[in-house]
Amino acid sequence: MHRARLQDNFIFYDAWRNLPSDILRSADIGLTVAEDLNEIGLTINDIKNYTWIVDLKPEGIDHTDINHLFLFLTAQGLSPSQFRVAFSCMVDVSVLPYPAICLPDRLIYNGNWVMHLEHYNIDWANLEITHKLVCLMRRPSVSRGTLAKRLLSKFQLSELIMTFGTNGVEPSNDIKQLIWPQPYPMIVDRPMADQVFQHRIDHDFFYRAPVNLVVESSSQTDPNTWRSIFVTEKTLKSMAWYQFPIWYAVPGLVDQVRHMGFDVFDDVFGNHEYDKIQDPWARMTQVVLLARQVCNLDLTALRKQHWQRLEKNAGLIKQIHTTGISRHTEQLNRLMYDNF
Repeated sequence: MHRARLQDNFIFYDAWRNLPSDILRSADIGLTVAEDLNEIGLTINDIKNYTWIVDLKPEGIDHTDINHLFLFLTAQGLSPSQFRVAFSCMVDVSVLPYPAICLPDRLIYNGNWVMHLEHYNIDWANLEITHKLVCLMRRPSVSRGTLAKRLLSKFQLSELIMTFGTNGVEPSNDIKQLIWPQPYPMIVDRPMADQVFQHRIDHDFFYRAPVNLVVESSSQTDPNTWRSIFVTEKTLKSMAWYQFPIWYAVPGLVDQVRHMGFDVFDDVFGNHEYDKIQDPWARMTQVVLLARQVCNLDLTALRKQHWQRLEKNAGLIKQIHTTGISRHTEQLNRLMYDNF
């Protein structure tokens, strides 16, 4: 499927589709745009004749990532009001020189995981608890391997449900050595989780730990990843799985989850003070220590004590899933047709 699509007076540009982040962030993005336009029978000279809708759908691309795209298009005569963006991450759109919206709960539809989960009719209240902490990391990286290593130093293996490197990509030996002597990849369910089955879990193993250390997609250190505050299905699943969430992400992500209406159990996790720490390694240290501290508690009792709050979070997931498409469509229509 083409990145650029022509419809009436609009060019819809899927900047997330098979476009590596280093190219998107490059001043040479114009070469890619010219190729994309050629595929739909247009040239660079046609740019200014259309309103561009840059819909960033399943990725955490922020305004800094698309700055060269904006500069290239406006250099060809496109007015800023003709450049319109739908972000899936959090961006302060009020300071941007072009119209934009944010749809931070959009990944609730990624892989249709909510309906798949409901299909199994799990008895969440009576689910047997077998472990303390779940931490799922499909993509290998130095920071994620370091996090796994630190968790392994603080937890017994019998306490953890942890994956690492299950996306089938072969990493460097340095990354593999980070979790040695544990095998690479660390697998607890399927041999590998492909792009379909990563969302279609047909077991309840991941749900049997009350605490979920969510390692979000954005990172301050991993190469070719997004730096934005980007709430993915990883966070939303922890709520749907009736778990207590703690995060290793970018600063400010926990505050965004609060803003979305979720209970982040500030009283249990010390207000998630790590969310304000700018240094990623210092923040990782505090996250691991806090996870260990909370997991030293009687988690079965903690789960019973706060059950109504866990239910409320799961209920909010259902509400967002029910109303999201209509809300997002309404906002996208406003982005397209309002006069800015």
